[in-house]
Amino acid sequence: MANFVTSRAMAAFATFAGLAAILAVDLSNSKPLNPYSAPAAIALGSNEAASGAFCALVPPSK
Repeated sequence: MANFVTSRAMAAFATFAGLAAILAVDLSNSKPLNPYSAPAAIALGSNEAASGAFCALVPPSK
């Protein structure tokens, strides 16, 4: 039973260490966000949408 617990703990530690490493690499390589150039969080009916995503396609206004 001790080997089972030890192997489970080792797998959990390796998983969390891997996630922490990926997060550290991502944070060190990304530029900081500019909150002033972001679209409004709630922009219902204002024709503002995030660009680059399929769900953000706004039909042309008539």
